[in-house]
Formats: sequence, structure tokens, C-alpha cells
Amino acid sequence: MVNNKIKQIRLAKHLSQEQLAEKSKVSVRTIQRLEAGEDASISTLNLVAGALGVEVGDLFPKTDSDQQQVKIQSADEQLQYQLHQRREEYSTFNKLYTSCFALL
Repeated sequence: MVNNKIKQIRLAKHLSQEQLAEKSKVSVRTIQRLEAGEDASISTLNLVAGALGVEVGDLFPKTDSDQQQVKIQSADEQLQYQLHQRREEYSTFNKLYTSCFALL
């Protein structure tokens, strides 16, 4: 899974495998192995992530739970907005009701 993300980020930054290897202080073969899907140590991933200017977590694809969290946050924001709108409507209605009651 890491292989596609490393290559994707590397290409987006217009880096060759050789350039990434030099920046991350690992061998070109290590970059090739990573992009081929072979396992790597966390220290190697840290070096490569640092050279790419990303966090190690960015080297992994987003999971369904990550996407679900975004949906939950979005839904929560919508509910908060709706609650705010309802409170404003209630406040306006309450003022109008109080004004009408005062006229009687």
C-alpha cells in the first residue's frame, strides 16, 4: 500500500527515484523496493517521508475509518449550524410573541 503513495507523492513533486534517494539518504534500491511494495523499517519511512515533506501517515492510503471521520465531522458541523439557526428562529419568535403579548 505504501508503494503507490510514495511513488504518487514523488511524481507529484517531480522527483526521480535517484533524487528521492539522495534527499532521504537511502539507496536508490531502497526506493525501488519501497515502490515495489516491499516492507520497510519505520526509520526508513521517516527518512523518505521527511525528504518528501510529508508525515509518515501520509505514505499510507486513507482508510474507510478516515473517510468516515470526515463524514462525521461534516455531519456534526451541519447539525451545529442547524441548531444555531433554530436558536435564532426561536429567539426571534420569542421576541415577536412577547411584543404581541405586551400589546394586549
